[in-house]
Amino acid sequence: MPIPSRLTYLFNASVALAFLAGCSGGAAGALAPNSAQSIGAQSTSVLRPDVPQLHANHPVAAFVSKAAKAKGGESLVVSDASNNVVDIYNSAGVETAQLTGFSQPQGLTFDKAGNLYVTDTNNSRIQVYAAGLTGSPTTISDSGEAPVGVAVDSKGNLAVANIITTSDGPGSVSFFNSGGTLLTTLSNANFSKVIFDTFDRKGNLYIDGTNASGDFVAGEIVGGVNGKTIALLTTGNTIGYPGGIAISKMGDIAIVDQENRAISSYNAPVKGSLGMPIATTPLTGAGDPINIVFTKTEKGIWVSDPAGGGPADKVLVPSVDKDLYPAGGGSTRDILFSHGSQPTGVGLSPAAQ
Repeated sequence: MPIPSRLTYLFNASVALAFLAGCSGGAAGALAPNSAQSIGAQSTSVLRPDVPQLHANHPVAAFVSKAAKAKGGESLVVSDASNNVVDIYNSAGVETAQLTGFSQPQGLTFDKAGNLYVTDTNNSRIQVYAAGLTGSPTTISDSGEAPVGVAVDSKGNLAVANIITTSDGPGSVSFFNSGGTLLTTLSNANFSKVIFDTFDRKGNLYIDGTNASGDFVAGEIVGGVNGKTIALLTTGNTIGYPGGIAISKMGDIAIVDQENRAISSYNAPVKGSLGMPIATTPLTGAGDPINIVFTKTEKGIWVSDPAGGGPADKVLVPSVDKDLYPAGGGSTRDILFSHGSQPTGVGLSPAAQ
């Protein structure tokens, strides 16, 4: 993303977000301390540890406009863990809805019916919104856990990545059936924190996180909801800090490296190893790329970045950016958020995929 555009936006605009193409919406407000991004002594944020959490607490208001119910009205969905909201945009980048009532919303996803799932980390629950955002959400309790990632398989079963427990215990994966009933919780001593997860088309679950030393670890639960153990996966390259995982229709396993600001894509694992990347996507201009979702053609990928602009910037502006895949090299389209916001989870509705 061009740095001058970021700085001009920050100092001259009065809106909370803007499309570089000229669309805007929302209202900015004075910065104020936000609720703590932790449950126990440990942080429950999925941000890279050295990235400052600039708690904004901007004015928010729950709304679902008529435009949200039009074709393409709820295309792109972004969780803002700082302002405790989920923002929804149409295909033109105009905000059409805002969901409130969270405490540190982070991971999110859609099922094939268009229902939206959001991890409400500090409330130890997953909020489920019916397709079309009609009515109040239903709640899936993840008692005793700090959920930060969520994935849904083809049968509607949920896999929730718990970064830690509410008593600072190690992370885990909780599986729920389509009715929201807890089926099992799996852990592995090599995972101190479980941060991101996603299903492949066969129902296997891939996860990443950190070990007790804070180093990247990855794993697979073969059989997904029917799996019994978390098997470790090695990589042929080094990933500095875990980011989101997405799997393409062709089966590419794309893993974000928050530290090195890149995406490494792999073939399916063989004998416990993902091997060397089949592609590396540089996220030029990113500050802390967290989560990703493929576009419909899979020639592009949306990236959430709460510290956008790169490490050389004195002032960082949060954004959600669309990059070429697998080429990368700088965003082609951007949604900017007000200073102090924390865009974390990013998803596309089934219609947009």
